[in-house]
Amino acid sequence: MKRLIGLIGALAGALPLHAQESPRPYTNSLGMKFVWIPPGTFLMGSPPDEPDRRENEVQHHVRLTRGFYMGAHLVTQEQWQAVMGINPSHFDGEKNLPVERVSWTDCQEFIKKVRAKDKKLYRLPTEAEWEYACRAGTTTAYAFGATLSTDQANFNGSGQKGRYLEKTTPIDHFPANAWGLHDMHGNLIQWLQDWHGEYPAGKAVDPQGPAEGKLRSLRGGSWFYEPRYCRSAYRCAAGQGARAGDIGVRLCFFPE
Repeated sequence: MKRLIGLIGALAGALPLHAQESPRPYTNSLGMKFVWIPPGTFLMGSPPDEPDRRENEVQHHVRLTRGFYMGAHLVTQEQWQAVMGINPSHFDGEKNLPVERVSWTDCQEFIKKVRAKDKKLYRLPTEAEWEYACRAGTTTAYAFGATLSTDQANFNGSGQKGRYLEKTTPIDHFPANAWGLHDMHGNLIQWLQDWHGEYPAGKAVDPQGPAEGKLRSLRGGSWFYEPRYCRSAYRCAAGQGARAGDIGVRLCFFPE
């Protein structure tokens, strides 16, 4: 019996983390909520028959060997103000609007200060981590299915008889995906850690993007974008000093 109990315990310890009980959501000292993203394998990019796909979305297998915490929401104007002492955003007038008009370089300074305050190694997600978390186990163009409606996300829906708000919305206004992440499609396009470049050939394990480059990757589409630019696989890039009213930020971190 003791041997059987020991064997069961050993097997349980060998199970991947996502097969065991997932860690609870974490909320930091600024009120930022983080949800657990389990390790796993997925097809990054888009299939050849996906409507509106682009050539740089080459589909390939990616394995992420470590689970991580991802911000359930975009960073808010209140959170940015509390850390940086200023609010650079164009849109205002409501509570919990996401901060915008922040550059990649601005975000690095923000992360440095939040790290010092909260004692966790926050950073921007990699492009692979972002798409994996956005898909939340799905293989369709959007985490909500093959199409996206203006009841599911904030984007320019005027071309499909939907709403076009022409501004940002509060971070919890639209539903979360299956893993508890809001605004992975629309509201604000989000800075990522990677330099922008071609995907690696073949399978990839914990890809980090090119070692150097001129542009930084962004993902997610925004209030300004049409739905095709909000697809899970859609890729965008900009210089790391770029600021615009449709660019925001979301953080992640690995557990200690």
